[in-house]
Amino acid sequence: MRIVYYTRTGFLEAALSFARELSRRAELHLIVELAPDSWQTNLFNLQAKRLRSGIVPADSVLLGHFPEGAQAYWRDLASFNFVVYNAPRSVHPSAWYTSYQAIRFVKSLAPDVVHLDAPSLRTAWAVPALHRTPLVMSIHDPEPHAGRTNWREAVAERLTYPYANRTIIFNRSLKRQFCLQYRLSDEEVDVVRLGIYDIFREWTMDGATDDGRTVLFFGRLSAYKGLDVFYEAATQVAERIPGVHFIVAGRASHSYDPPRPPTLPRGCRIEVIDRYITNTHLAWIFRRASAVACPYVQATQSGVILTSYAFGKPVVATRVGGLPEYVKDGVTGILIPPGDSEALACALVELLGNEHLRRRLVSGIEGLRRTGDLCWHRSADQLLASYTTAAAT
Repeated sequence: MRIVYYTRTGFLEAALSFARELSRRAELHLIVELAPDSWQTNLFNLQAKRLRSGIVPADSVLLGHFPEGAQAYWRDLASFNFVVYNAPRSVHPSAWYTSYQAIRFVKSLAPDVVHLDAPSLRTAWAVPALHRTPLVMSIHDPEPHAGRTNWREAVAERLTYPYANRTIIFNRSLKRQFCLQYRLSDEEVDVVRLGIYDIFREWTMDGATDDGRTVLFFGRLSAYKGLDVFYEAATQVAERIPGVHFIVAGRASHSYDPPRPPTLPRGCRIEVIDRYITNTHLAWIFRRASAVACPYVQATQSGVILTSYAFGKPVVATRVGGLPEYVKDGVTGILIPPGDSEALACALVELLGNEHLRRRLVSGIEGLRRTGDLCWHRSADQLLASYTTAAAT
């Protein structure tokens, strides 16, 4: 089977993980949309580059940004390219021309199926040109997060849905609501589980050690992630355990004004890292952590959880959205109610004060690898099943 997998930079860690497994089973062509607002991402910073618009081979661009182990993720691909947009607006004549080039390139590959991963407004208008090619579309956030409404994404999805033979979401809990909202039958929507983001382990930094007293809150700061709950819980933890180090690492989204961190007693402190975090720094931060807190008030699934597992770190997360499908309570982490700072504090106190529990949860994370519950080879098999069904319709 010949597959074109078209994704965006914000989902590249998942796309590369899928691609490594899919390329062992099929002929895979990976295309990544690179727009002006996405040259600095979780995986790379290309802001110093000057790339021409259109189709650009990705391998030569990314050399020097990825260690050899990470480059292996695309080594067996049939092709790996960026679609570079230099126009800052998604609705612009030059953007339309670049989209035309992208669709023409996709059609030249004569794929058996096209996987459109999180459609964008830049490409949505051109999707009808693929009407004779089976189309699979994946949606990472079937329910928009509070405070993160994006009309461009909503319009892109609405324009693309009529042409999709199959739709993929990444957790089961939102499937029924998703089908009702978009008037899709249960048979038209597949659920594929994401795997552990082991790609981040390819970046290493010496000297990072877990002291048993470090709690990490990681990722882009937005209202739905519960930073205010985290700060309230930090104050309560500090009253019970001395010397705890809380790390808040990530930039705030444009529409979010983060709360000020409190001053903690008993030698505890909060370190805020409000800047772009390289992958080397990411690996260093996660290796230092004793536990990772995800007190989200709303969620679909979480790349932070999957990154935590890559470094063997237990997670305290809320019972919202698809998180319980990725965090096994008492096995890989602890689940708590959303908005409950006392529950978060109690869970963190239990983790920090019980080394046996932490080791048991770490062992549970390793168990996920052994059983394959969050392994990319199983996820790739699920994707291939969706592709096969789409190609047969």
